[in-house]
Amino acid sequence: MNPAYDMPDNYYFGGGSQDSYLTPLAAVILLIAIVLLFCLHRKSMIVPLFAAGILVPFDISIVVAGLHFPALRLLLAAAWLRLAVRRDFQMFRMNLLDKAVVFWAFCNAVFFILLWRTMGAVTNRVAFLLTTLGTYYLVRILIRDKADVIRAIRVLAILMAIIAPFMLIEHFTQHNYFSIVGAPPISAIRYNAIRAEGPFRHPIIAGTIGAMLLPLFAGLWWQGKQHRKLLVLGVASSIGMAIASASSTPLMTTAAGVMALMLWTFRTRMRIFRWALVLAVISLHLVMKAPVWFLISRMGGSIGGSGYHRAMLIDCFVRHFSEWWLIGTQNNASWGFDMWDVDNAFVAAGIGGGLITFFAFIAVLVYAYKRIGKSRMLARKSQKDERLVWAIGASLFANTVGYFGIVYFDQSILIWYSLLAMVSATAVFVAQEKNVFEEMKVASVKMDKIEEIVPGTSSVQTTQYLTNLSK
Repeated sequence: MNPAYDMPDNYYFGGGSQDSYLTPLAAVILLIAIVLLFCLHRKSMIVPLFAAGILVPFDISIVVAGLHFPALRLLLAAAWLRLAVRRDFQMFRMNLLDKAVVFWAFCNAVFFILLWRTMGAVTNRVAFLLTTLGTYYLVRILIRDKADVIRAIRVLAILMAIIAPFMLIEHFTQHNYFSIVGAPPISAIRYNAIRAEGPFRHPIIAGTIGAMLLPLFAGLWWQGKQHRKLLVLGVASSIGMAIASASSTPLMTTAAGVMALMLWTFRTRMRIFRWALVLAVISLHLVMKAPVWFLISRMGGSIGGSGYHRAMLIDCFVRHFSEWWLIGTQNNASWGFDMWDVDNAFVAAGIGGGLITFFAFIAVLVYAYKRIGKSRMLARKSQKDERLVWAIGASLFANTVGYFGIVYFDQSILIWYSLLAMVSATAVFVAQEKNVFEEMKVASVKMDKIEEIVPGTSSVQTTQYLTNLSK
């Protein structure tokens, strides 16, 4: 136990039980997924990775020599081994977003170790780096172009359609049917409302994940009629998961995603909206009796959440700046009632790693938004592409809002890093389609010239000529 605030060390470093925990159904799902990872083509690996990585709870774990290997890490090890054995890496050139993720991850690890200075902290952060970078770069390799992005969104829609009905049943019965694969069998209750969590480790995470995916599913509308049934299924599942979680953060995340989608009409004037938002926040901070972040308390309280706790967490974070700015702090639990519960990703970054880690975390979001903006500009000639890029950006914004009320600490990181991989892929697939468009224009000009020179040439012969010309 840590005497400073009487919290067990495994709350910060992980660990806990020294026994493996694996249900029969979870073992079968993992085994099938691992076999499929080795058998399927690289582009299809995302299907078993998502299916087993999301549906099997993070608590499913194999312990070897005191080291814990949760389900997601087992899948990552199998996927990377498969890529290495079949030499199917197809590495990519790192962009600024990729570098920002690496910088944030190493800052997080280094400053956390400096803060705690124990072997438990070292073990925890090594595992963090392997999971974080292993997950991010795996999905970066698997999600490379537009087809990969749409495939990933479709798979996520199907999985949310599986999870949502069981979460709604759980919301009314308090029985979690995902207990058959290792989730807790009985759900938590707050303010007389049952909070469903499905296969995730917390109701807020379950609801927020569903909510942040809603814009992605909506983005399928402009990608062809063959996707629209899944669109409806995915959107309904997202809303169902947010409601079943009985938490305010998922509902605010849903509202943020819908609002971002509705701003499509003003996509060329977003600079005005950004500055207007900044000025509005500053003005409210000047005229309100309480700091502006206490608006979270009002919004959360109006829909039955713990908004006051989140507002107080930010308030304490600001007022105790001198305690955490260098390498973080171990004393946040002493800041006030329930201040050990750091359910804010921005605050968690600062408390766990100081000001550098805090800014590194924000840099990941900043570079993600910049890439979305550049990709949308490139995609202006194709509304289908521009709409898809906008939907990915809307999902990113919804997740940013959600981060004010949650930290991902289970298999939800697989979805978060997949979203970042989609952000990175936008510029690539937009540029590819732009090149194809330019090539078609060149080919059309060449076709006209050939037909002028050789009027009697058949279309088959002309096509063959162009094919040879392009080689």
